[in-house]
Amino acid sequence: MRKGLINTIILVLCIMNIILTAILVFAVVPAMKSTTDLVNKIAGAIDLEKEAKQQYTDSISIDSVKAYSFEEKMTVTLKTGTDGKTHYAQFSVVLRLNTEDENYEKYSDTLSENEKLMRSTVEDVVKQYTKTEVENNRDIIEEEVAEALRKMYNETDFIYDVSLSDFITQ
Repeated sequence: MRKGLINTIILVLCIMNIILTAILVFAVVPAMKSTTDLVNKIAGAIDLEKEAKQQYTDSISIDSVKAYSFEEKMTVTLKTGTDGKTHYAQFSVVLRLNTEDENYEKYSDTLSENEKLMRSTVEDVVKQYTKTEVENNRDIIEEEVAEALRKMYNETDFIYDVSLSDFITQ
């Protein structure tokens, strides 16, 4: 009697093990596969963004770089944050120009003439951010400013990098 009861318990446990394994195979594994696909897509997007950012800075030697600084510091009113207060950012803008780009000669002479337009473009990008976002995401903002200025100059690559230096937020 005792052996029969133990055999019955073992049999019930084996059947439960088979049922739980089937549930695992048919319910959990497909969900994990979709999660893995999502993670792979996100990782791929991050790699693409990283490659796009490096395309400008990796291929240019220091001999091919000329810096252009805006004459005055910029003061921009930032987007209102969670605290409900108005905040400001003050910074200097330095453009790094690729002297080997085919459009360098065409546009380099007009930089000082177009500085007010460039200042407006920089302000339009920076004012979209709150104080906290500006303090934590300066690299992203610099890349967005560079993209906006490239677009302003007909999608040329003669502006390959932008630095926002002497950054002060209040």
